[in-house]
Amino acid sequence: MALSPQWLDQLRTRVTLSSVIMRTTKLQRAGREWKACCPFHDEKTPSFTVNDQKGFYHCFGCGAHGDVISWMTDQRGLQFMDAVKELAVVAGMEMPAPDPQEARKAKRRAGLHDAMGAAQEFFVSELASQRGSSARDYLAKRGFSPAIMREFGFGYAPDDRQALAKALGSMPPQLLVEGGLRIAIDGKDPYDRFRDRLMLPIHDVRGRVIAFGGRILTAKEGAPKYLNSPETPLFDKGRTLYNIHRAGPAARKSGKDGGRIIVVEGYMDVIALANAGLAEGVAPLGTALTENHIAELWRHVPSPILCFDGDAAGQRAVRRAIERALPLLHPGHSLRIAWLPAGLDPDDLIKAKGVAAFEQVLEKAQPLLEALWALEARAVPLDTPEAKAGLKARLMAHIETIEDSDVRSLYRRDLLDRFSAFAFPKREKQPFKPRGSWRRDEPEPLSPELARRLSSLSAGGMRQRLLADVMEQMARFPELAAGHREALRELGEIDPSTTSLVEPVLARAQTLEADDKSAIFDPRWGSRSAEQSAPGLPGEAKDAATAREDLAEAIALLVEGPALEKALAAATERFEHDPEGAFAEQQRLLKRKLAFDARLGQMATRRIARATPTTDSKAAAASPEDGERIGQETDFQ
Repeated sequence: MALSPQWLDQLRTRVTLSSVIMRTTKLQRAGREWKACCPFHDEKTPSFTVNDQKGFYHCFGCGAHGDVISWMTDQRGLQFMDAVKELAVVAGMEMPAPDPQEARKAKRRAGLHDAMGAAQEFFVSELASQRGSSARDYLAKRGFSPAIMREFGFGYAPDDRQALAKALGSMPPQLLVEGGLRIAIDGKDPYDRFRDRLMLPIHDVRGRVIAFGGRILTAKEGAPKYLNSPETPLFDKGRTLYNIHRAGPAARKSGKDGGRIIVVEGYMDVIALANAGLAEGVAPLGTALTENHIAELWRHVPSPILCFDGDAAGQRAVRRAIERALPLLHPGHSLRIAWLPAGLDPDDLIKAKGVAAFEQVLEKAQPLLEALWALEARAVPLDTPEAKAGLKARLMAHIETIEDSDVRSLYRRDLLDRFSAFAFPKREKQPFKPRGSWRRDEPEPLSPELARRLSSLSAGGMRQRLLADVMEQMARFPELAAGHREALRELGEIDPSTTSLVEPVLARAQTLEADDKSAIFDPRWGSRSAEQSAPGLPGEAKDAATAREDLAEAIALLVEGPALEKALAAATERFEHDPEGAFAEQQRLLKRKLAFDARLGQMATRRIARATPTTDSKAAAASPEDGERIGQETDFQ
């Protein structure tokens, strides 16, 4: 089904955004807009606004931003096409006609949904019958309440190879085979897949039954303890998370920082959590956590908690999850790792020590970076230089898989700092005696031509002013360029207009190093050292470490801006042939751009506010309001 950008724009204009949001969030009129406490994170003072005229919502607290379609996908947890279909009904618009092949697939899926629903009704009725007594005894032994049993739809599959076929005799036999309910082997009669098992329905994000899981009640040689439906047109285990249709809404009402989802190992763990009053548990189904699982979790909360056993198997599961999550990391989204005591699952811990003990485990959840460091630091004994070097190599290999440049650079800095503190512990300080004769106390003067060019840049927009500040810093203190060669070269490639500024700086830095290898900056050289006497980027940074961090961030912003605009343009071009994928990518990039604009504005404001004169007095006199026009001024050119 092809959804053109024009059709989607028409859908957005026909649906009043506030009326859709009002279904689940209480809004108050505030002039031409609406306001509310943000539904994406906990807050007491409303910072969430809805603008019907412009067709978007925005939270000034957590940065949540989007239109009516992204509200349905991000807040309601619907898939893109499901969200569009629901909004089309509200707008009174006809969905574009699918091609004949898509129509056949939709009809087949509808038949499979009917078969799954009928099978669920049969299993529930069998649990209540005489044949389901052993399953009822098992549930009573586990201590599940009647309310939980009803909520999760427990059922029973009798020990009969033809029970389901008899009960669903009106259904086409092939439909039951295609849905994974029965097994057909050439030359033999089909038979029921699930027999003498406690049955649990598996739902999609809309709450429709798409598959089943069965736990064996009587041990049989060669029979698995747990058996799930095979993959079908409805069920993809690499994309499906058990209980996500209940955990998603519950997550937005629990915890802080955008809600909480707890990922455990199996569906019986999920039910044990719900039985203890924790409704936000989910579990993968017969597979390790996949990239699609992680993406689905992030659609509901920014930082889900993985809660696995602390034994070797649990550590392997966490390692696999971390390795799959690293390439996907982007600003504001990560994972946390909570370790259960070895040998205990959530149900065991809660029964032994109560819900409070389990909550304490969750409170101690490690950020992904800390868990990665801990896993690699414990992987092998670190008692030799070679082993320590191996630790660094493994950490760097993990870092290189992170696609987002900002997250990658921050991970690199943090992990290298941790490694340095571990491998090179601080020793007793000795009086510092600089080697070599090269040293200067004053910045180099600017040439008249360079001063003119920087003055012209300073009169431009936020990015131009930041570029002028960076290049002035580098021109006056070329030794600072040594730590930013690759970023400066990348800046020149992305923005050719900066090449004539960047190349002389790099050449000068290389000349300085060639002249005296001992001339590398050291902040202990006195109060007039390069980074301390420099104009500051931005602000007069008296602390050398702060100056280095500000300079690195400024260069990163200069590189990121054009790349982000290019990516947005590419996503827009994809709308014609891939509307769903393009929309998702566009929304991700727009959120990233919002964060980028905020960082750019903060950097520009801090730069303008400093007292040190710049190369142009006009730039120094610019209004601090320039840094506050986030989202209104976009000057990547």
